[in-house]
Amino acid sequence: MAKKSGMVLSGGGARGAYQAGVLVAAYEIAQASGIPLKFDFLAGVSAGAINASSLASNANDYKYATESLARLWSEVHFDQVFSTDSLTMGKIGIQWLKELSLGGLAGTTPGRGLLDTTPLRGLISRNMDYERVQKNIDQGHLDGLCITSIEYAKSATTTFVQSRGTLATWDKGRKRSEYSAITTDHIMASSAIPLLFPPIKVKERFFGDGAVRNHAPCSPLIYLGAEKLMVIGVRLQKSTAYDLHAANSNEAPSIARVVNTILNSVLMDAVEQDVEKLRRLNEYASAITPEQQIKVGMRPLDVLFISPSEDIGEMAVQKAAKLPRIIRYLMKGLGSMQDASEIISYLMFDPTFCSDLIEIGRKDGYAHKEELIKFLLK
Repeated sequence: MAKKSGMVLSGGGARGAYQAGVLVAAYEIAQASGIPLKFDFLAGVSAGAINASSLASNANDYKYATESLARLWSEVHFDQVFSTDSLTMGKIGIQWLKELSLGGLAGTTPGRGLLDTTPLRGLISRNMDYERVQKNIDQGHLDGLCITSIEYAKSATTTFVQSRGTLATWDKGRKRSEYSAITTDHIMASSAIPLLFPPIKVKERFFGDGAVRNHAPCSPLIYLGAEKLMVIGVRLQKSTAYDLHAANSNEAPSIARVVNTILNSVLMDAVEQDVEKLRRLNEYASAITPEQQIKVGMRPLDVLFISPSEDIGEMAVQKAAKLPRIIRYLMKGLGSMQDASEIISYLMFDPTFCSDLIEIGRKDGYAHKEELIKFLLK
């Protein structure tokens, strides 16, 4: 009997296009090998929440699911994600300036971000069929969809789970699950990058990016019963020349560099650390007997991790001229474009940039061809 499989899709704004490329390769490899491509559980945080939800709505047809997801990312544009006109940006800037300087006297406006993401809500709503998600679950094409967000009031990670209602639940202090039919609000909340995008209200509570304080992004699918996981990250694992140069620099870091570091820590470190932790636990579990595994409540978990072979931040800097003028102006106020490389990559919702990421993802997927086939056959 095939092991229960799960897919974990991490976050990173426009970097989500990379995941679409990996998924296209996964379908093509499975098809050519005569192996059905199917995941019992799908989990997404931040941009990964958009991808996971899209896959869930088309889980009955992975050819269409992967092709439509790649098409969505290859056609996305800045003004489909956030408002880029000077009037809107000017109003937001004036309000932030007012609140930072006079907040003690005038009070502040809750739920504010540097960018207006009203267009993103429309993009998600137009490209999601929520009724089909439940239909695919009812017909057995999918066991569950998990979308994770941070609840700001409690500083706790909440995973919204849509399933037939027979799966495990959990409440482990700052990590809890909640059964709910996934909606645009849940996806918007999970994708709300701190400070850049405003918090989103879901059932009278405010939520933000699912990567915030999410130290174990793979855990929801493990709790639900997944026995093997395919995890797609969005960051190059090797140190880049720029990282080495920055580490040896005697100059004080710019605001952009500091924000880069914080956003990397908040949005992308967790999935890599979680995968490494799972690998270490696998080594331990494999070294003890099945009886001992049962006694300590541990079982080996197959993990396939695919991440970019190229530096997406550096790629974003090369295309920085494509950013809306007002965004470029703001970035230059924080530091050099090189220092702001990660921030730029999150916001680079440009068709040519995203198409490049899709192609890199597809190439990296094929680079893991043998591992992927073994994973699907387990």
